Amino acid sequence: MDTRAYWDGLIARSASRFFMLASLARRPMHGYELARAIAQACDNCCDPSDAMIYPAIRDLSREGYIVCREERHGGRTRKVCELTERGWQAYRAAAEAWSHVLPYLSEAVTRGLLGPGCAPKGADNANALRGRDQDCC
Repeated sequence: MDTRAYWDGLIARSASRFFMLASLARRPMHGYELARAIAQACDNCCDPSDAMIYPAIRDLSREGYIVCREERHGGRTRKVCELTERGWQAYRAAAEAWSHVLPYLSEAVTRGLLGPGCAPKGADNANALRGRDQDCC
């Protein structure tokens, strides 16, 4: 729990499913395209592997959050997936949950980066970070 790699893995696991829904909310995608969209959406903090994407597609499809149809392109068959109404509901619920926690997470991250006593409650995080070298720590 005291390494960056531990936290990177934890964040990737929890955020990947949200970014998957967010990507499919933009438009239907096949697996490889979806993996690239997730990685791009978060500047590669969640770079999903095939071992993450395809089981997630299978689970979301089985649970009724997405539907997939097969399309042929240049001799290859791809599953193109899109959100169902239930998937849209899940995306909205996830967005609400993330929007509730983000302000608190942002404040906690700022405090963690700046150290004790450096970011008063309610401080503008960007200003607190810019003033880091001048004001504290």
